[in-house]
Amino acid sequence: MRHYFPFSRVAQFVIIATLFFLVYGYLCRLFGLYFFWESKSIGWVLFWLSGIFICREVIKQKKIRNQKTLLLKILTGLFIFVILVKAVLFFVIRETTAYKKAVEYIKTNGSIQAYVGTINGIFLEPYGSIQMSESSQGTSGSADLHFVVKGSKKYIDLNLLLKKDVETDWNIQINE
Repeated sequence: MRHYFPFSRVAQFVIIATLFFLVYGYLCRLFGLYFFWESKSIGWVLFWLSGIFICREVIKQKKIRNQKTLLLKILTGLFIFVILVKAVLFFVIRETTAYKKAVEYIKTNGSIQAYVGTINGIFLEPYGSIQMSESSQGTSGSADLHFVVKGSKKYIDLNLLLKKDVETDWNIQINE
């Protein structure tokens, strides 16, 4: 007897990997496991990729039955758009002055170092935002950046809010 599973092997692999990375990402924080905290971020990126695979498989099944697929195609386009925006922002944000100021703040902040120990690594998570506007007076903006700070004693998730006025440099507003 042949068992039928509606998803391709690649789609099954991506779905299982998504579940693994997400579950591990949250469990390592819950139980204080200081290894591979980036797995939560990878899991959420794979979540959007899983959405694409699932929609693609359902579209194939609906086409065989001559059913409408427009909404699924729109949803697939939305998933692709989210992944592309996250990828572009992940690389663009790393080149901004706001990111560099945030990393400098993390490396030099005594309370962060006291809490995590010697900082061994800083990972930018693909969440958050950055907004900048230019006028004749200069540049202003705000940024919401999320990091995993890896220390010799422990790791932490750190969210930094930064603000830049026309006459000032980037300043940390809130440290959680």
